[in-house]
Amino acid sequence: MYILRLLQSGSPQAYRGLFLVTCLSGLSNVVLIALINHVAERAEQQDPVGLQLLLVYLCTFAFYYVADRASLRQANLFVQQRLSALRLRVVGKIRRADLRAVENMGHGELYATVAQEINHLSQSFPLLVNAAQGVFLLAFCLLYIATLSLISFLVMAAFTVIGLYIFWLRRKVLADAMAEVHVCESAMLESVSHFTDGFQEIRLNADKNDSLFRHFTKVLDRLETEVIGVGGKWVVLLQFSNAFLYALVGLVVFVLPMFFEGYTDAIYKIVAVSIFCVGPVTGLTSAAPIFSKADVGLGHVFRLERKLDNRLAGGTSVVTVPEESRFRGFRTIDFEGVCFTYRGPDGTPTFTSGPWDFALRHSEIVFLTGGNGSGKSTAMKLICGLYTPDAGRILVDGVAVESGTRQEYRELFAGIFPDFHLFDRLHGLEDVDPDTVTALIARMELSDKVRFENGRFSSVDLSTGQRKRLALIAALLEDREVYLFDEWAADQDAHFRDVFYGELLPELKRRGKAVLAVTHDDRYWGRCDRRLHLDLGRMKPVGDEAEGG
Repeated sequence: MYILRLLQSGSPQAYRGLFLVTCLSGLSNVVLIALINHVAERAEQQDPVGLQLLLVYLCTFAFYYVADRASLRQANLFVQQRLSALRLRVVGKIRRADLRAVENMGHGELYATVAQEINHLSQSFPLLVNAAQGVFLLAFCLLYIATLSLISFLVMAAFTVIGLYIFWLRRKVLADAMAEVHVCESAMLESVSHFTDGFQEIRLNADKNDSLFRHFTKVLDRLETEVIGVGGKWVVLLQFSNAFLYALVGLVVFVLPMFFEGYTDAIYKIVAVSIFCVGPVTGLTSAAPIFSKADVGLGHVFRLERKLDNRLAGGTSVVTVPEESRFRGFRTIDFEGVCFTYRGPDGTPTFTSGPWDFALRHSEIVFLTGGNGSGKSTAMKLICGLYTPDAGRILVDGVAVESGTRQEYRELFAGIFPDFHLFDRLHGLEDVDPDTVTALIARMELSDKVRFENGRFSSVDLSTGQRKRLALIAALLEDREVYLFDEWAADQDAHFRDVFYGELLPELKRRGKAVLAVTHDDRYWGRCDRRLHLDLGRMKPVGDEAEGG
């Protein structure tokens, strides 16, 4: 079970402490039951209870209250710490994975697994902790029955073991059904996303709109069928627990007295204990669907972690990076025979970039051109080290970039890609001068829309072009050696295109930076030092350099 795997990841000291407190809580609970039975027996015999017995009861009750509270709190603390450690571990592996691994997994899967599944577990585990306490109480109740009648204990223990075994088999059936519900819920969420992501398209096409709704209806019907099936299986479990309790009481009251002499002296006490077991058994039954859902959710998290481990085992883990990259201040970056291939799920090649040779020098502006699907964005990701080449090598001033130095190499670059993410805070630049940021905001002509306050931008709810200007501010503040712009100017107005090509890029060149920009703006192609053209993944120089070659 995945839940046991999660719990076993804690420290032995915490595990032992939790076990001890929970045992004390269960034991004190049973002592209270024994005291109640004892007092009831004395009352039947018209024997005065006395102040001493009352004080013992009150002290035991106080001990039970404190132990039960401590058990629940410590168990909840232990579980939440394990979940937090799991979150940190998984997110730590995500941030060390390479870009291609994350792309293959899909952002939706990563978010749903790390955020939704673990959040559900965090909310569900207090109920499971309470159910786990019920298990300890049942165990101590059986031990108490053993002190009353050894024969009764053996018969009831055997009866309980058989009942728990049947319950376990039914719970496994429920767990399988819960896994199928998860698949249906994922399909339903994906179907709903088409209504929002493709809203414009379906409003323009009634047939497409109706077809999508029919498909959603089928998905929803399947989900409804599965959920109803899960409800039916849960009802069976609940009925079984109730029937089990009544059968157990019937065994105590009707069957055992027929076979064991002297049993009638203990029958009332055993019945009382059996009735006290109603709460724990009901709690266990009610927690069964929650337990199954939690276990299925943990299974998704651990499978994601295993996928990440497989990618990290392939050499994509990050190593400790010194404060300053050894490649900083480079003169030339050479790409020799670089080649990268996208592959389908079955390993079939779908597109290949390269092999191509290219040299990037400091203090120069290079434009990368080509049609849609020619491999420009892939080339940019290969150049900055986000993709690892399948063949060829990258050399910085003659020194080859290897797996151990790849992150240092990446530290040379600042990039803005078409699918860029705009952070509202300048992460990694916490000590930046606010006046410098404000001056850059003014230069990007965003002063009327954005302010820099308390270490963050006041708003990122802007047009795509304006968001790209904020991203450029962050990139300029990082002060890297190489700047990558993938169609940065595509969402700018004519005025700011002139600013970008006529002012910002030449300024970066004067500062000794290398600039590599993907662009379709042919009217500005004369503003670069070199232009490279990509066609179906093959790169070739254009202009004087091509003629010289």
